[in-house]
Amino acid sequence: MLEPTRITLARERAGLGTMDLARVMNLDPELIADYELHGAPDALAAPLAAATGFLPGFFKLSPARSIEVQRIFFRTPRRLDGAAKASAAALARCGVELYSLITGCFTLPDTQIPDYTGLDPQQAAARLRLDWNLGCGPIPDLLYVLESRGVRVLCGPVTLSFWEDGQGFIFLSPGQEADTRYRLAHELAHLLLHSALEEGAGCAAEREADLFAASLLLPELSLQLRVSSSLTLVQLLDLQRMFGTPAAVILDCAREAQLLDEDCYRWLMAELALEPAGDIVRATSRVFSIVFPALRVENRMGTTRIAHQLGLGAQQLHELTFGQAFVLLAGGGSNARTRLHAVR
Repeated sequence: MLEPTRITLARERAGLGTMDLARVMNLDPELIADYELHGAPDALAAPLAAATGFLPGFFKLSPARSIEVQRIFFRTPRRLDGAAKASAAALARCGVELYSLITGCFTLPDTQIPDYTGLDPQQAAARLRLDWNLGCGPIPDLLYVLESRGVRVLCGPVTLSFWEDGQGFIFLSPGQEADTRYRLAHELAHLLLHSALEEGAGCAAEREADLFAASLLLPELSLQLRVSSSLTLVQLLDLQRMFGTPAAVILDCAREAQLLDEDCYRWLMAELALEPAGDIVRATSRVFSIVFPALRVENRMGTTRIAHQLGLGAQQLHELTFGQAFVLLAGGGSNARTRLHAVR
C-alpha cells in the first residue's frame, strides 16, 4: 500500500484539492479521501506521480509529518490563499527531508541563534550585531552568516521561515539582488523574536520583522556617515548595493533618523519610481556548494540518486537548492560520514 500521508503531501504541494486530484486521475473524490486516510494500492503510484509531479517512489517512503501552516511565517501572508500556503508547507517538508539526508552524510552545525522573544526589534538588531561580532557596517553575505549559525536556507517560490526539530529553516524566493539580504533579515527576525508567537498576531509580527531587518542592515551610525539631504539618486543606488537593502527602505530609515528633509525624501522616491526593476537572481548557498560536489565524489551520489531517495524529480531538487544541485550520474559508493565544519 502507498503511504497515505505522502499522498496528501504530494496533492497539497501540487496545489490540488481532493476533487481536483480526483478529476485529474478520473477517480471518485471519495476514493481520494479514503486513500489519504488508509493508503492506496501500489498500482496507483505511477498515476499519482503523473498527477502531482513527484516520483512513484515518493509514495512508498515512510510517513511524512506535516508542517502546520500556522507554524510558518510567510513573507506576504495576505497575498497567499489557503492552497498556496498548503503547497508551501508541503515544500517545506521536502526541504526538511533534504536536510535530513544531508545530515546523514555530513555533520552540520545545529541552529545557534539567540532567543530574543519580547525584545524590541531595534534593540534585538543592535544586540545581535554585538553577539555575532558584525560591527556597524554592511553585512556583505548574510546567507553565509546564517548558514554558519546552522540556519538551513533553501529556495522556494515563497519566502518563509519556521522551526522544525530545533532547527531554523528559511526558504528564499528568487528576487532582486538588492532585496535578498533584506528578506533574509526579515525571516531571521521571525526566528529570533517570534518562536513563541500566538496565532493571530501575524500583522504585528510582520511589522516587527521589517523594523528588525532595517535596523540590522542599516545601523543608524552607518547611515549618519553616508546620508544627508544632498543625497543623489546615484549615491542612493550605491547604498542599495552596499547594504543589500531596497532603496526605499534606506530612504524611510534615513527620514526616520532625520537625515533627510521631506523635499529630498519625496524627490528621491519619485526618481526611484522611474528606475527599471533589477534582475531576478538566485542566492548561493555555501552549504550546497560543498555538499553536492562532496556527495558526488565521496559517496557517488549525484542529483538523480538524491532525488530518487527523496521521491523528487531532479529538476525539483535543482530548484530547491538555488540551482546548485547539478544533474550528475548516479552510482554506488561508500557510506562514509563526512564532517562539514561551520563556515565562519
